[in-house]
Amino acid sequence: MEQRHGGSLHRTEEAMRRLGSAIDRLESASARVGAGDLLLAGELRGARDDYARLEETSRVVATRLDLAIDRLRDLLGD
Repeated sequence: MEQRHGGSLHRTEEAMRRLGSAIDRLESASARVGAGDLLLAGELRGARDDYARLEETSRVVATRLDLAIDRLRDLLGD
């Protein structure tokens, strides 16, 4: 019976070692995914900021073009 307990203890220890190893791998993968999420969130924020600047620039350019067209029409007597 001593040997059965020894074998059982060995299997339990081996299972605990494998479980610990699996948990370590999961934590490592989770950290990588979390870092990737942070990186993507930063890139998305940057893209939104770029879009807002481009939108404002487009608005300013459209206003200036409209004014230039109106001046040309006035000069041409149209």
